[in-house]
Amino acid sequence: MDERGRLVLPAALRRRLGLATGDEVTISEEADGVLRVQSRRAAARALIGSAGRAPGSVTDQLRSERRRQAAAEDRDAARGG
Repeated sequence: MDERGRLVLPAALRRRLGLATGDEVTISEEADGVLRVQSRRAAARALIGSAGRAPGSVTDQLRSERRRQAAAEDRDAARGG
């Protein structure tokens, strides 16, 4: 820690974390007092997919939904609607 309260990370750790000058990091304290250092980029990647994956391809789901809509439109047209 320097005189201005900045934390200095060793070069080897910065390389392992993929950090470059100017990159932002988050530092959080775990329940046991351990500090966790994470780059903003890594935090964003961790959020991607955190809600889980959709079953199957989104494109396939959209295609299937459009086919159902087209079939319903065809039925309505055949009834004169």
